[in-house]
Amino acid sequence: MADDVNERAPVETGDADEDVRGPDWTRLDWLCVTLITLAGGLVRFIGLGDAKGQMFDEVYYARDACLYAGQPSSVCGIASPENYVHPPLGKWLIAGGIRVFGHNEIGWRVAAAIAGTLTILLLYLLARKILRSTFGASLASGLLAMDLLAFVQSRVSMLDVFVPLFGVAMFLFLAYDRDRLAALAVERANWRPWRLAAGVAAGAAVATKWSGVFFLVAAIAINVIWEVAARRRSGEGRPLRRALAEEGPAIVAWLVLVPALVYVATYIGRVDGSVLALPWGDGSWFHNLFEEQRRALDYHWQLEARHPYESPPWSWILLKRPVAYYVAPDSPEGFIGSITALGSPLVWWSFLPALVFTVWAWMRRRDFLGPEGLILAGVAFTYLPWLLLSSDRSAVFIFYLLPVVPFMCLALAYCFVRLGRSIEARAATALFMAGAVGLFVFYYPLLVGTVLPYESWERRLLFNSEEACEKPPGEPTTTTAGEARVRTVETTNRDSLPPRGWCWL
Repeated sequence: MADDVNERAPVETGDADEDVRGPDWTRLDWLCVTLITLAGGLVRFIGLGDAKGQMFDEVYYARDACLYAGQPSSVCGIASPENYVHPPLGKWLIAGGIRVFGHNEIGWRVAAAIAGTLTILLLYLLARKILRSTFGASLASGLLAMDLLAFVQSRVSMLDVFVPLFGVAMFLFLAYDRDRLAALAVERANWRPWRLAAGVAAGAAVATKWSGVFFLVAAIAINVIWEVAARRRSGEGRPLRRALAEEGPAIVAWLVLVPALVYVATYIGRVDGSVLALPWGDGSWFHNLFEEQRRALDYHWQLEARHPYESPPWSWILLKRPVAYYVAPDSPEGFIGSITALGSPLVWWSFLPALVFTVWAWMRRRDFLGPEGLILAGVAFTYLPWLLLSSDRSAVFIFYLLPVVPFMCLALAYCFVRLGRSIEARAATALFMAGAVGLFVFYYPLLVGTVLPYESWERRLLFNSEEACEKPPGEPTTTTAGEARVRTVETTNRDSLPPRGWCWL
């Protein structure tokens, strides 16, 4: 099996880029990863507490985390945790910041800033591992460091920033696990520590938000595909059956049972009951845990509420409807300041042709162990489920795309590495990165709540026509009592409905 997954440079770009590709970690890598991570972290921490009060969904997570941190209800503003629709891990992490800095803007946002910074570091390591390129790793992590959505989510006390942190870690551990097999030079490895680490990371993603299960499914699928591909290359028959027979129990242990244990462990201290009671008894801790899951599932399954900032999943990359988290209070007349979750038009829209190129490159090689497969798996497993499952669901937002963003950056970096190191390629790369930096600077005031003259603020809104931002007419709603429908009325309040078209207001 070692011969099947031997170490090789998977990005085939020819002699033109031999100067930027190599198997070994170098001093230049230390310099690049340090500078990019520090720069990305610095901009995330500067002014972290400037936006006063709890903005957008901080009102749910910061207050719950305050109780998790052991603060009294008089400080937290609630008597008991109110948000039961998501697992506890993200709120535990936010609570860590509150324990250190107190129940204030810094305290409830610092964990998100740390998570966003660590994701930059992990993406550099992942890109360096699969692209075998210092240049490519610098591009990928640099794009993430100044991605508009990743930046905003790193400065707000919400759960979403923790999911890509654990997801990128999971992909990195899978890549290490694949390469470790080659180093062992044996047919099978009974002890797979990186596969175990991937299971822990995937479990942490699910324990933050249920959407983290997309990463868990990706881990299982990637492992099965890799094992099948390795056995197919050996030339022996029935590779799928052999893979499942030889590695199936280990995959179940490390990528099903371990994540389940991680998930359950995050509820310790949040669910009452006796662990010694019969699991199905009313006083059992496990019974109460099950009831928590059922209650959350009922909420998500029956969710029909509308929100003015919701947008369909197909439109997220196209930037149809950003989300305004915060409007600066007491701004002078004619001035406005806001914090808005949006993406860079240059980077996000460029990702679409980069994705097409990555698919084309994978189709040519059909190499499941190469970088194209991991990049496409990252995009497919984090985005396609929303396209397939959320077409009719309300209250989905552009920031749900955050777990996809690291793989968008990876796809773009992969394409620029494949361009080679000709003068034209270097010029194209420099021009693109200059544009990405320029747009980050241009939109920075909308990311941190800087108070601007209204005209200057409005110039940054790409789509804000009166026609596009017009609200739709009221929708029919049904009021029910028990099982009996009692009346149907026309909604007259349109505040909860999103605009008709592309609208950034």
